[in-house]
Parts: sequence; C-alpha cells; structure tokens
Amino acid sequence: MTQEEIAAVLADHARWLRGEGGKRASLYGANLTRANLTRANLTGANLTRANLTRASLIGANLTDANLIGANLTDANLTRASLIDADLYGANLTGADLTGAILTGARLTGANLTGARLDGADLYGNTVLRILRRATRSDGYEFFLWHCKEGFFIKAGCRFFDMDAARQHWTATRAGTPLGDETQDILDFFDVAITRTEKETAP
Repeated sequence: MTQEEIAAVLADHARWLRGEGGKRASLYGANLTRANLTRANLTGANLTRANLTRASLIGANLTDANLIGANLTDANLTRASLIDADLYGANLTGADLTGAILTGARLTGANLTGARLDGADLYGNTVLRILRRATRSDGYEFFLWHCKEGFFIKAGCRFFDMDAARQHWTATRAGTPLGDETQDILDFFDVAITRTEKETAP
C-alpha cells in the first residue's frame, strides 16, 4: 500500500472510532513493509497476516488490534500500546518493543527471537526479557518474564508470580496429567530463576 492509501484508511478508521461513520481499518494481508505508522491510532484494527516488516509503529495505539499471524520482523514498536492485542502466531523477530505496553497481549505462538523488550510494560512491571518459554502437550504456552520487579509467569490470560502460579495450577489441575506437566514446567522455570539470580547477584 502507498502512504496515501494508508492515510485514507487511517482517516476512515478515526471517524469510525469517533462514531462518525467511517470504517474500521481492515488491513488483512496488506503489504505494509516499511510503512510509516508512527503514532497511528489503530485501536481495534484488523491487521491479520499483514506484512509489517520494518514498519515504523513508534507510539502507535494498537489496543485490541488483531495481529494474528502478522509479520512484524524488525518493526519498530517503541512505546506502542499493545494492550489486549492479539499477536497469536505473529513474527516479531528482531522487533523493537522498547517501552511498549503489553498488558493483556496474547503472545501464544509468537516468535520473539531477538526482539528488544527493554522497559516494556507488562501489568505494571518493567520487562527486562523473556527468560524462558514452554509449551504444554495441549498447546498451552507458558512464558517466564524477567522484570525489574521480579519473575512472572504469563500463560494465556493468567499472570502470576511463582507462588501464585503453583497455587493456581495445584487448585485447578492437581492429580491430572496436565497438572503434573504444568508443575514440571514451573520446576523448569524455577531452575532458570535460580540461575539468573546467581548470575545477576552483586
């Protein structure tokens, strides 16, 4: 898409957001390679499978946006709002998420290889990096986030510290194969936490 075509879609979307007619931005599968979407308001937009390789999304509002399967390789998402955005299966390889807000974002199946997360916000916690990731046999993904405030587990819509995670899955899955597997994943995360604490100790 040309920058002029993008501007027209954004203008229509802005009218839709204000309730003045317009049309919700539907950019399904659109080629937005290197597009300038700096500070664009794409709240609730459909960007499913869009190609946003090296796009500038600095300060963009992607709250509730559908980014399922989107290609965000090397995209600049510095300070972008991704609150409740759906990034299922998205490719975020090399993306810059410095200072981005990720609260409620769905990251199942997302590729975050080489992504920068310095200072990103996750439920009020300042992200340093994704320390570990594990997938349960039913496809449910677990992320271990290393934040300035501590270590946290994100799985689906769940966001817990280790103690709360163990309590939750003991209460809901105890005595089941998936429950045992979940505890194994938490044990794996615990080892990573211990190692990281030793490596970063003053």
